[in-house]
Amino acid sequence: MRNFVSKLFVITGFIFILSSLYLVWQRNNPDRLSFDIKPNTFKETIYKKTDINPVQIVIQDVNINLPLYPSIIDGKNWETTTKGASYLTSSPMPGEEGNSIIYAHNWNNLFGKIVLAKPGGKVKIAFSDNSTKTFTIKYTATVTPDETHILNKSNDKRITLYTCTGIFDQKRFVAVAVLD
Repeated sequence: MRNFVSKLFVITGFIFILSSLYLVWQRNNPDRLSFDIKPNTFKETIYKKTDINPVQIVIQDVNINLPLYPSIIDGKNWETTTKGASYLTSSPMPGEEGNSIIYAHNWNNLFGKIVLAKPGGKVKIAFSDNSTKTFTIKYTATVTPDETHILNKSNDKRITLYTCTGIFDQKRFVAVAVLD
């Protein structure tokens, strides 16, 4: 019996070590926040850039207040940061016509609480010229990485916020907000 208990502890310890290694890998996986963009399904557009950039996102209802960092898609990899949220520079500037994409990791200090956001909630984007724009969340959804339609251009002035969700972050939680 004692030998069995020893083996059980060793096996359990081995399982915990493997699980921990997988979670460390998953946390640092560069594809974690990406969408499965197939050729000709999502076309990056170069928008006119100005000296005024988005620098902060605040969603007071869910206690999110983060700096915004410019990011690009490099091949299949979506640049991410662990210091705040990422603004996809190949999408329109927040507040301009189109669909501005902002994303961050599903960590408590980043976008982990965005899953608590509800339609009607306010999202404020601050800019480098000290101006702000306020958006109202119209809907939230959970999608898979191949549901790239949420990244499509739009005729309104919207921002699409997203983070990973689900078991092993296999899905994306999305909040879509429109300029007030």
